Amino acid sequence: MPKEFMYRGYTLDQLKQLPMDEFIKLLPSRQRRSLLRGLTPQQKILLEKLRKKRKGEEEGKNVLKTHCRDMIILPEMVGLTILVYIGKAFPP
Repeated sequence: MPKEFMYRGYTLDQLKQLPMDEFIKLLPSRQRRSLLRGLTPQQKILLEKLRKKRKGEEEGKNVLKTHCRDMIILPEMVGLTILVYIGKAFPP
């Protein structure tokens, strides 16, 4: 049986249930500061696409392509494949 994922004493399901302000308190200072300052427009668009993908509004694979390299991984992103552009292609 595989080991269950834990982050600072919380399982993945518990992290997904936490409100954003409680989750931010668990992060290291750099990531906490970045999220408290707010998301960039590019990051907001990525989150909107991610939420549409989760709800099933967009058909197809669970793959998103983005140029947003500085986005902090949030619990709601777990389970999706996010391809980040590296200047020439979107490597898997």
